[in-house]
Amino acid sequence: MPGNDPLQKLARPLAGVLVAVVISTLIAAMIGGAMPLDYTGRAWVYTGFMCYVITGAVVVFKLAAQGETQPLRPARILKWTLSLWVWPALLLGQRR
Repeated sequence: MPGNDPLQKLARPLAGVLVAVVISTLIAAMIGGAMPLDYTGRAWVYTGFMCYVITGAVVVFKLAAQGETQPLRPARILKWTLSLWVWPALLLGQRR
């Protein structure tokens, strides 16, 4: 019954969002580390970015999981990564 497994249908979007979260974690670390703040301030900036990215991962995964059928390619991974950073616009566009 491998054809009826619902997790098999979600493998591509899950892999895409996981790779995008890893890339976004590195981006958030670079931005947080570049802030002209003390260590605690930079840590809070990084924490805020990570909360934003993880929330975005959940939102984008829920919006795109069922319709995602294309294989993972660098362009798709870039699209997933960008989507994690602009997820409020995607969510607003979905409601219209």
